[in-house]
Amino acid sequence: MVAELFKRNRGTRDVEPLGPVEYIEPVASTSEWLKEHVVPTRSGTMSYVKSLFPFLTWIYRYNWVWFVGDLIAGVTVGIVVIPQGMAYAKLASLPPEFGLYSSFVGVAIYWLSATSHVISAGPVAVFSSLLSVILEHALPQLPEYADTPWIIAGCLSVVLGCIVMAIGLFRIGFIVDFIPLPAIAAFMTGSALNIAMGQIPTLMGNNTADGYNTRAATYLVFGNFFKYIKHCDLNAAIGLTALFMLYAVRWGCGYASRRWPQHEKTFFFINTLRSGFVILLYTLISFLVNRNHHDDPKFSILKTIPRG
Repeated sequence: MVAELFKRNRGTRDVEPLGPVEYIEPVASTSEWLKEHVVPTRSGTMSYVKSLFPFLTWIYRYNWVWFVGDLIAGVTVGIVVIPQGMAYAKLASLPPEFGLYSSFVGVAIYWLSATSHVISAGPVAVFSSLLSVILEHALPQLPEYADTPWIIAGCLSVVLGCIVMAIGLFRIGFIVDFIPLPAIAAFMTGSALNIAMGQIPTLMGNNTADGYNTRAATYLVFGNFFKYIKHCDLNAAIGLTALFMLYAVRWGCGYASRRWPQHEKTFFFINTLRSGFVILLYTLISFLVNRNHHDDPKFSILKTIPRG
């Protein structure tokens, strides 16, 4: 019927009716399959390189407005990172200068290969705590590194860096999507409690008491804190007042930004700089109190930081 209608409309031209068409799928050889799916093309290679170094897509558009914003952000973050990096190094049972090294090197390289603003490219509390545990178990078996634990830490960092880099190069980061959130929450909560309990003795100044092992299990550290609480000294006054000031400034800036929303950005910068301000204030107090007692300070200080 379709053919008859077509004849009627188009004259005497004959058209065969539509029918099923036999389809035979061509069989590809191994070399053809590899060439199509494995062997990179020029465009695919360029796309892959751009994904590895995303700065290539915006570096030529960099301008003074961006530079001023980056400069303000760099100064703001740098003021916070300096004391934070040294604190994380102490948490990892390493000399404080290694916290400065790791804080600088990661940021100096990270911008070349990524653009995320939520990833910490320097030392973090959880990794520092885990590194301390690793060193605690490794040093008794490697006594030759007792005076140079940073060698073990450096080797571990290289191995972990290679693993993470391989995950990125082979694009298998999707496996992280399958990690259960309750497991992550449990890990982070346990780490936070462990870190907090490990730092309370140092905060209160009774970590130097004979028999007080701050690297023991969390529940033992918690119990020993009350056992040795009578050994608290001037460090407790310094630590508690600094902690109170940090949270007071944070609460005050949050309240002020809600009370005067037109100055929200100003209070945001004040809140961001609170750590640096507290560090500078107590550094000045330490200088005035301990300038004549460097060999026997009234409270714990970092003392000399070696040059890099």
